[in-house]
Amino acid sequence: MTDNPEKVICGQCDLVLEVPPREGHLVGYCPRCRNAVHHYRVRPSRVSLCYALAAIFFLAATDSLPFMAISAAGIEQGMQVLDYTTVLGAQDMWAASFVIFLFMQFLPLMTLLTIIAGDTGKILKKRFFFMPFLLKILHFNVEWSMVEVFMVGVLVSLIKLISMVNIEYGSGFWTFFAFAIFYLLAVSRFSEEEMWNYFAPRDKKHLKRSPDAGIRAEPQNFCSCTCCGEILDMENETECPRCHTGIRDRSAQSLHKTLAFTLAAIVMYIPANIYPMMVTTYLGSDLESTVIDGVITLWELGSYFVAAVILIASIFIPIIKILLLLYLCWSVKKLRRTRNRVFLTVIYRIVEFIGKWSMVDVFVVAIMATIVRIQNLMTIYAGSAMISFAAVVILTMIAARSFDPRLLWGYGKDRAEHSHGEDEDDKVTPDKTPPEEQENGQMPAPSAG
Repeated sequence: MTDNPEKVICGQCDLVLEVPPREGHLVGYCPRCRNAVHHYRVRPSRVSLCYALAAIFFLAATDSLPFMAISAAGIEQGMQVLDYTTVLGAQDMWAASFVIFLFMQFLPLMTLLTIIAGDTGKILKKRFFFMPFLLKILHFNVEWSMVEVFMVGVLVSLIKLISMVNIEYGSGFWTFFAFAIFYLLAVSRFSEEEMWNYFAPRDKKHLKRSPDAGIRAEPQNFCSCTCCGEILDMENETECPRCHTGIRDRSAQSLHKTLAFTLAAIVMYIPANIYPMMVTTYLGSDLESTVIDGVITLWELGSYFVAAVILIASIFIPIIKILLLLYLCWSVKKLRRTRNRVFLTVIYRIVEFIGKWSMVDVFVVAIMATIVRIQNLMTIYAGSAMISFAAVVILTMIAARSFDPRLLWGYGKDRAEHSHGEDEDDKVTPDKTPPEEQENGQMPAPSAG
């Protein structure tokens, strides 16, 4: 170990940790809450740059090439992947069109441009003045990009269409899947920490004192920057010296914000299930179907897998998210009685992970409404519930991001109000960390990831 080892603060349990030197592509986990706090990568700039360039090439190809075509009764109808913007707009669904374009097109494009600019500057040893700004919004772009969700939506739409019409796959269909794969690879290999260290190097002199490893940062009046992860001294600093983000207590009003967005999601979930999600016009007659109607129809047609996917993504996941968010808020209020905080932290990670997947049904409706426009035979329109359902997904995602998981470990005023003394889970005990790591707060040996 070095005399002045690098330290990080776990964003989920507030534990100060020392980062051990390692080589290879590995992930370092917090010994207390098992949160991934540090990533070790081999030549991340070159690898992620190659993936990002490939992804942006396939994205351009996807937007310009035919996506798919359907035919029925001798009538053929084709589409390109961006046709949903005009089709949904013509159906007075501009809000849904904008949301889909934002999540599926604009934010992924901004993510790829940030990766390309950062990796290029790092390789060519150029420090672009605009990179700190792009890095500040990168985390938001990655969290809200839904390329993989749209990919699943395409597959579900295909299974639904196979029983209705004949399908022909265009070149844009295959380039889209190549784009999705390379996009996910580029994001997973990109080292945001390395970019911050290069374009805005750390000035360790700004810290007049150093936090002790192995205990929480809050009692020592330290915190980590919510943007770049820099360790900040709350006694002597008001903003991050690296990214100039102001120091703020994100735990303040965290429960109130989470409850407010969760209750708003509950309110929007009612019309999302009452009003039609999709309207099918067949030979002049209209058939309205809600989310649950679509599941029942698919089940009766024998498409059990697709019915199960829609049921889980559109019915179970929103309900589970809402219940788990309410349970987490209740757990913080009953913190003194809580012992298994690792389990609660895992629940929080599950809520964060499943947040965007409920958008599958919205993407399915958008694709179906765009491609199924066979005049005088069959046309599909997006129903009014589409907006409400998208609002439920967005509100629950915001609610999950408003919740501060450190509260589960006694962070802030809730700790003083609901607990007396230190609980067992506030210490790095022998059953959680090997003896040599308890003394210095060092992360356990990273596991391959």
